[in-house]
Amino acid sequence: MLTIVGECDQQLFGMKPADRLSRQCGIVGDQQLIAHASAVLSDDTIAWLADHSGTVVTSIEGRPLAVVVGPGEVDAARKAMVGEGGMETTSAEAIGTVYVRKLRRTLEPLALSLGEQSRGVVERKLFASVYKGVTDVVTKYAWPEPALWLTRAAAALGLSPNAVTAAGLLLTLVAGWQFYVGNLAVGMAAAWLMTLLDTVDGKLARVTLTSSLLGNVLDHGNDLIHPPLWWYCLANGISLADPGHRSTWLACWIILGAYVIGRILERGFKQQFGINPFTWRQFDSRFRMIVSRRNIILLMMTVGLVIGMPAEAFVLCAAWSVISVLIQGARYLQAVGHSRREPVRAWLG
Repeated sequence: MLTIVGECDQQLFGMKPADRLSRQCGIVGDQQLIAHASAVLSDDTIAWLADHSGTVVTSIEGRPLAVVVGPGEVDAARKAMVGEGGMETTSAEAIGTVYVRKLRRTLEPLALSLGEQSRGVVERKLFASVYKGVTDVVTKYAWPEPALWLTRAAAALGLSPNAVTAAGLLLTLVAGWQFYVGNLAVGMAAAWLMTLLDTVDGKLARVTLTSSLLGNVLDHGNDLIHPPLWWYCLANGISLADPGHRSTWLACWIILGAYVIGRILERGFKQQFGINPFTWRQFDSRFRMIVSRRNIILLMMTVGLVIGMPAEAFVLCAAWSVISVLIQGARYLQAVGHSRREPVRAWLG
């Protein structure tokens, strides 16, 4: 149950802070969340408050933001929210960092006051708090800024995450068809735009707290299926553009085979050890940035197109796919050996 104290008319990603809190308050169970109308909290902060009933979390400047209490303490909590004291206080920094397994990163719980800090600053901090930490170089370094602006635009237009996912699915088909008929540059542009939207839909769902089972199925299903479809179509397009390159189809089958083996290794690692294989050691997290996956192959192929050597770039992608899957297999075997001595744990956690 949620009780809001005070007023705040500003919005974050198209929502008032109070609306966000109403979607988060299920975390507290049978207890009550008493919060200031300007409070912007992460799920981890609310979960911590639920475990520390009666402790008020404050903003950077010391404004009381929220507290979780039992039914008999609501009046005292409301007074604490307007600065009348009576309850123990803490800050998000004092709570300490937490490992968010879904995002593969360590984060400081958020406890911000909209108005005390500008909307732009709070939106950036909120957006950063839902961004994956272990990912490829493109997603990690190139997409954050454009993804933030597109997320803001989608929220302002009232678009749902599923609508963004649907647009990404359409671009997936456009890219595949353009690859297949030999319009490699057009296909590459559509593919890159799709990968950007693939970043946006998840972030939009997290910052607006509108994740859904359907969206999750569509997003992950497309992530699993479209890379091999693209590589097959790309091989056909390269063959049309450069029919004299006989190694193109061999490279295609190698890339597809390595993709399947890599996915099997990743899934097997998760099932056996309970963590993503790219979070085991710092080496694995760094390797994830360049491992032969969709964005890395697209990056290599883009360079190949720019310099006029797409067929050669495709062969290079095949070689890197083999090297990547060999490294993945070796790391799996090393983890098996390690597990005989002690549990395999994520280095970030």
